[in-house]
Amino acid sequence: MNIFKISYRVVRENNDEIYKGFGFKHHSDVTQYYVHPNNQSSKGTTTLCQPIGEALSLFSLLVSSVARGDASIDGDYFTNDDGSQVFLKITMPEDWRQNGVIEQEIHSYEALLEDYEITIAAYDALGRWIDGDMEHLRPLYKLLPCFCVLLARECRINSDYSAAILEYTESPAADTFVNLHEDFYQAHKLDEYEVVYTNLGGFDRSEMLSFRDSFKVIAENKAMAKMDKTFVITPFAEDAFNEEYRSLIPTLSKEFEIPKAVKGICNAVTNGDARAILFHGPAGTGKTMSCKLVCQEIGLPIMDVINCTENLDEFVLGKFIPQEDRIVFKESFATKAIRHGGAVVFEEINFAKPQYLAFLNSLLDDNGFVRLDNGEVVRRHPNFRFFATMNLGYFGTKELNQALYNRFNIVVELAALADEAIVKMLVARVPECKDKADKILGVYHKLKKKIESEELDIVISPRNLENWARLAKYEGYIAAAEKTIIPIAKCDRVLENTIRGILVLYKWS
Repeated sequence: MNIFKISYRVVRENNDEIYKGFGFKHHSDVTQYYVHPNNQSSKGTTTLCQPIGEALSLFSLLVSSVARGDASIDGDYFTNDDGSQVFLKITMPEDWRQNGVIEQEIHSYEALLEDYEITIAAYDALGRWIDGDMEHLRPLYKLLPCFCVLLARECRINSDYSAAILEYTESPAADTFVNLHEDFYQAHKLDEYEVVYTNLGGFDRSEMLSFRDSFKVIAENKAMAKMDKTFVITPFAEDAFNEEYRSLIPTLSKEFEIPKAVKGICNAVTNGDARAILFHGPAGTGKTMSCKLVCQEIGLPIMDVINCTENLDEFVLGKFIPQEDRIVFKESFATKAIRHGGAVVFEEINFAKPQYLAFLNSLLDDNGFVRLDNGEVVRRHPNFRFFATMNLGYFGTKELNQALYNRFNIVVELAALADEAIVKMLVARVPECKDKADKILGVYHKLKKKIESEELDIVISPRNLENWARLAKYEGYIAAAEKTIIPIAKCDRVLENTIRGILVLYKWS
């Protein structure tokens, strides 16, 4: 039977609210939060149902308990190597019985998933199997363990979904709940399962992998990754660059802090173990700012910043110009950096035409040099450093030539800025938005989630938020959004209305 379709027809008597489900009810319309690309609803709407919603709430409680290492809920799930067999056991929280979510006699569930057969069992307070033919369990209670064991398999075989569940347990939010519910439903809405009720007390799971045991390793690795490492940064010597060039060392305001992942590469840049560094990631993650922060930390002048979408041409190293009665070659600041030392930053390098990047292959080689149009060969100075930034997958971008890509000593992927960093930036630049910062972030995350889940060809970045906050000083947040946030929809009227729907979820006055 198709339990996913059935779940929308099953609801608890006299109470259609999804327990622990942010106040959502059976058939709640949540289109404003999320519409899955495979949604085939005749109205194009997203709705929730009680069985899947409550299974998601219960399963996330189990995952949260394991992640925190506490005993708030007793349970675990086990999988075989390929994920085709999943066994789940869970003791029900007392409040689920008290609030009528499950029957009073049920204290724990076990469920076994083997391909498309689900076996479930319910047990009383003494651990005794509740004998009978499954009919004594009302449909809603039968579906709860079914969906829990299916969620366990989804986490086993789908790393993205597993990561989303873990993120949700750390920061529960209504929009994430909707995404998890809808992605789960859309992935399996056509699946047919045979459901059997029988005692699973003797099931042998000794050869299966325990989620609790495996999570200990994950937790240990995460803890190690989060450990603060003390870096004593070694800057360039004061006499490494002449006074004129030293004036080009960045001096940034205190609102900008160097990310830990970036701070760790500073000494490699100073000591020459990293001559070419590539930063990539979505718009607004601070790629160019990271280049400047590294240079500020180590006292490295930035001789030139070249935007490859606008300023990169055949004259990047210099060109012939008339001077009095002669034609002379005037070298660029990029060439001065190669000759005397210093940094050059190529922004959005994957927008550039390949023929204008050809000189980088020889420049970034072990015996780096460039040949100027006047015939001179300039050897790379020991203190020359090359930085580049790029967005991946954006319209107009290209993949870097593999030979050039291989010449980067360090490639750093920058994740989206943390909420704390965005708030710090907004408040520092637009102090008037301080009391609205949380709401601005709420809109930002909802839009990002929609963009990512529906793979839309649009971008929202912290720059958009800053523009919004600045204009809101004069027009208010709703009106200002029409000129700063709504335009990211690129005249897609449906998306524009969706953004407006997100905006009105918050009180701005």
